[in-house]
Amino acid sequence: MPGYTRRQLKEDKLAETAKGAAHWAGDHRQTVIWAGGIVLVLALALGGLWIWHGRQTEQANMEMGTALRTFRAHLRPPGAPATPADDTAPSFATIAERGKAAEKQLKSIADKFPYTGPGKIARYLEGIASMQAGDNAAAEQQLKTAADFRDKDIAALAKISLATLYRSTNRARDAVKVYKDLADHPTATVSKAQAQLELAEMYETTDPSQAASIYEQLKKDDPAGPVGQIATAKLAKPK
Repeated sequence: MPGYTRRQLKEDKLAETAKGAAHWAGDHRQTVIWAGGIVLVLALALGGLWIWHGRQTEQANMEMGTALRTFRAHLRPPGAPATPADDTAPSFATIAERGKAAEKQLKSIADKFPYTGPGKIARYLEGIASMQAGDNAAAEQQLKTAADFRDKDIAALAKISLATLYRSTNRARDAVKVYKDLADHPTATVSKAQAQLELAEMYETTDPSQAASIYEQLKKDDPAGPVGQIATAKLAKPK
């Protein structure tokens, strides 16, 4: 056809495609309605989930405030009277007593709000409180759960606490494994140097030459910094 350009052919093709799509939508009207409905439901669900998550986090934060007051409560001098039940600043006779009380509160938060940041921190702190309460089996379980979190910063804190638990229960081999993993995968909460310092400190009693080797390297890596100063002081201690 004279004067019929490539552009016009393209426009006609687009028009035919649009016309075909319109016919398909007409013939499959119910399908289109269902598809549109699904998109709308998903959008509403995601919006509702966001609001729900925000409210969950807010509630978890409120409960964390109470739990942290217990977790950090001061210990009474021997013979001092117990804190009244309605006192907002509780005190405890022993670390174990305080740990047991904090463990109960933190467990409640971690169980109720597992998908929130405060809930994850509560699970990690529950492990610490269990250690303080003297329940090492529960502490290990809770810290291992927190060590598997996607949040690497919380996971690292749980791992270094887990290593401390292993050291206190004569499981040096397990502790070494954790420290080396932390040194190979540093985070904002546990640096490579911090993990190495902990490892060297443990080696002081089991393998002094290995401890000295780590301290020498830390001193070399950070001669004027705090880590280097700690390493220098450790090396200067009489053998």
